[in-house]
Amino acid sequence: MKFVIGGKKYDTEKMEKVANVKKWYEVDNILTRAIYGGKEVGRFFNCELWRSKKGNWLLTTEYECKNRGEAISECEAMDLLMRYATDVYEKIHGELPEA
Repeated sequence: MKFVIGGKKYDTEKMEKVANVKKWYEVDNILTRAIYGGKEVGRFFNCELWRSKKGNWLLTTEYECKNRGEAISECEAMDLLMRYATDVYEKIHGELPEA
């Protein structure tokens, strides 16, 4: 998949797939607006987290039969890894301390 985001080209064929994670996205359509009266409504989507050779992060998911790509910061990527792929996070940053 190829995406152009913020003037940069992201090509998943040239990137390393780091992990499968989840992220909450707002769902804003006629039905949710009618049912929930303008309240913020959304759901968690299964996503793939990618890292480029230059250290940029990309989050991809499929929504309504379309591929969606979002450039994210390293901080957000590490937060997603810590939550959903702790083993991968520990490979990058070392073992987390015991509680």
